[in-house]
Amino acid sequence: MDLSRVLAAVDFSSPARSAFDYALALAKRHGAELVVVQAVPPEQPFNREGRERFALKTSLGRRAEEAQVEFTYRVQHGDPAEIILLHAQSIRPDVIVIGSHQRRGLDRWRVGSVSERVVAQASVPVLAVPARLRPAATGDFRHVAVAVDPMAASDAAVEHALQVASDTTERITLLHAVPGFESGVPPHFYGYGVAEYQSQLVRDARRAMQLAVPVKRESRPAIYTRVLRGETAPEFSRVLESIGADLLVVGVPRRGIVARALFGTTAARLLRAIDVPVLAIPGIGKRIGREENVSLPRAA
Repeated sequence: MDLSRVLAAVDFSSPARSAFDYALALAKRHGAELVVVQAVPPEQPFNREGRERFALKTSLGRRAEEAQVEFTYRVQHGDPAEIILLHAQSIRPDVIVIGSHQRRGLDRWRVGSVSERVVAQASVPVLAVPARLRPAATGDFRHVAVAVDPMAASDAAVEHALQVASDTTERITLLHAVPGFESGVPPHFYGYGVAEYQSQLVRDARRAMQLAVPVKRESRPAIYTRVLRGETAPEFSRVLESIGADLLVVGVPRRGIVARALFGTTAARLLRAIDVPVLAIPGIGKRIGREENVSLPRAA
């Protein structure tokens, strides 16, 4: 994936430091310009923490200079998510890098999730980075996982996973979760076809994941498929840790504001649940399906 401009959102938090680390590594690897934006919340006077912002700008600029990365720093007063999206529309970056606080429950609704709002509304890919992670010096990803949903924007997610893959990427794993009926369905109900229905979902998911991979592709890392049974976020969290993935690519279907508010998105739920960076790809919600087919190994 060729990058010419990377937009990184920063503040004084730990997630923002992790996000800058990733943004700097990506910019250095691709020879891209790094634009850093910091938003001063609207309820805070603009001059407050001015010295701290100057010190942060100086520190980040020094690191960019040492990495020989072209660096621009911008500060603007306003809602953080809106400021990030405004700059993305203005400078047209190839990717936005943002830290994820992974807030849950009432704290998420009270404080708001800037990363979730940016992921839901951005027109370019967004890399959301959990707080405690640090990137490899080269910015490479060795094991890329992809959340595949036959009814969502998975085509774009798989394509971007193949673009992200570099000569150091060893493996790509396609993941899909089907409902886990066992825990909530009385055993005698299985005579009415619940078990067979779930088995059919699993078969359909495996076929859809095979159809999601283009026959002609330049990168050649090993590609595996894995179908999970249960709730998406906790199952993905468990499996990503077990397989040692260092990036999850997920498509973000285009939904209306009301639908997002009521139901959220798979990407938003994953942002709160998993501890690896998430590359969210804006999509149009198209169904997977190609005439070409390929045979892929199934991970155990």
